[in-house]
Amino acid sequence: MKALAKIWPWVRPYWRYAVGAVIGTLISVGINLIIPLRTATVIDEGIAAGDSGRVRDVALSMVGLIVVGMIVSSFTSVMAVRLAFNAVTDLRRDLYATAQSFSFGNIDRLSSGEVLTRLTSDITKVTTVLTMGLTFMTQVPLLFVGALVAIILLDASLSVIVLLMVPAIGLVVLYTLNRSGFLYDAVQTRLDRLNTVLQENIQGTEVVKAFVRQDYETDRFDKVADDLADQSIVVNQLVASLMPTLIAISSFGVAAVLWLGGTNVIRGTLSEGDLVAFISYLALVAMPMMMFAFIQPLVAAAGASMARISQVLEEEPEVVEPVNGINLTDSAKPGEIRFESVSFTYRSSDASDSRTESAPNPDQISDNRLEPTGKPMGEALTDVSFHIPQGRTVAILGATGSGKSTLVHLIPRFYDASAGVVRVGGVDVKELTKSSLRRSIGIALQEPELFSGTVMENLRFGRPEATDEQILAAAKAAQADEFISAMTDGYQSEIEQGGANLSGGQRQRMAIARTLVVDPDILILDDSTSAVDLETEARIQEALAAYKDRTVVLVAQRISTALGADEIILLDRGRVQATGTHDELIETSEIYQEIFRSQLGEAVT
Repeated sequence: MKALAKIWPWVRPYWRYAVGAVIGTLISVGINLIIPLRTATVIDEGIAAGDSGRVRDVALSMVGLIVVGMIVSSFTSVMAVRLAFNAVTDLRRDLYATAQSFSFGNIDRLSSGEVLTRLTSDITKVTTVLTMGLTFMTQVPLLFVGALVAIILLDASLSVIVLLMVPAIGLVVLYTLNRSGFLYDAVQTRLDRLNTVLQENIQGTEVVKAFVRQDYETDRFDKVADDLADQSIVVNQLVASLMPTLIAISSFGVAAVLWLGGTNVIRGTLSEGDLVAFISYLALVAMPMMMFAFIQPLVAAAGASMARISQVLEEEPEVVEPVNGINLTDSAKPGEIRFESVSFTYRSSDASDSRTESAPNPDQISDNRLEPTGKPMGEALTDVSFHIPQGRTVAILGATGSGKSTLVHLIPRFYDASAGVVRVGGVDVKELTKSSLRRSIGIALQEPELFSGTVMENLRFGRPEATDEQILAAAKAAQADEFISAMTDGYQSEIEQGGANLSGGQRQRMAIARTLVVDPDILILDDSTSAVDLETEARIQEALAAYKDRTVVLVAQRISTALGADEIILLDRGRVQATGTHDELIETSEIYQEIFRSQLGEAVT
């Protein structure tokens, strides 16, 4: 309940719906408490007295009460539904906005499967409880107290039976509530794992098939699915046993009341009508507790879900907006980049530089994710210093895992440096507004993400106001115009989710074109031509010559990508090993010479 109470800030704006639901519930409870008394009147003053007119009048009044109760209940349900769905829509919107504000470090620790579960399954559980919870929470105590008072007033001696029955029901319900809360949280955790495995398999289906790992992945999925099923069976068995137990306790109570109450009727100390009313009130005492028993598993599940939602909402973005941030557009040289003794360390739960540079070894995939301990797993960059003047083309060259992607991710503040200073436009990036910094930077990744929609919509993603001419020019520079024009509807052709209907090279060229449309001061191509052939790459490099007034950073493993750069920065194991032009490095750097020989197969002369 404590975790579920965290929904209050989203419920508060819709307090009028809550008031309407509470008023409706009060009226419904009052009608439910009056009906047994009217039943007693029919029996004692009508049936027993042989007065058919009295039977008719009281019966009609009961019909009127029932009709009013039906109308009020419908009104109450409408109020509760409006409250629940308005509040939950706001909650979902805030949860999505929070996820959008995360830096790469936050995203590394929260898998997309976990966030998806919170936005769907967890939100649904909270919605269910909100829809019923407000009316139930008002109705349960009022019905219970009202019916208990009526029972004591009708026959104090029989009320002892009820006073014995209530604690028994209460103990069963409380035990189930406490036990099921823990179990539902475990179920949702296993659902996270299932969603993560499922998403990885769907996204990596080509890799799975290429390595003939279908059996392994099927076994991995079966394992987490069985784990989820086992945990679900445990909690549902517990919940399923609750209602029969409560019905049995209530039935014992009714039997005892009929036995002792019937004896009192025979003795003349209790009327037949009062006995029937007593049994009706006994049902009204048991009913709220059964209602609570029915809703408590939902409350437990919703409480666990709200706690998980709160974990996301309370997650602080690692990269924060500076107070009184500086606008990069005010800089005279917005494309100037300077690293000053920069080091960066991933935490144990963060992705390493391999997030864009290499795929995991399938033999090393584990079913369990690392928890965010905050412990360092080793430096990805160590004491990196260099200067890229405005308008220069610089290549960052190095082997897989050398820190290239990590380095360029520090420029737009996807991560913050652990030590040292990264400057853009002469200003520490931590002092720049994130929006002005990132709008001045265009980045195309090795594994580009395209969205469902048309080609034109994808290319306009970073600059919605771009003209058709600007988009066409960018597509031509990225060598994408030819294959786009050959598509059925050209630039209005539909792109499937993730660009599934395009080849890897086509997706990369689309991503480069999308970046060029932004017309940034700094253009970062993070190994974004790795899937295209050398001839196409050469034409892209030639087209980029028109962007000489822009700073271009080329992240590359292929030395052919770096040959035309004004300067090459050679990284090895997170450190800058050498800088210079191709001619300079081929003379002075043994590492560069080895790369040149291994890739081009030519002797160094």
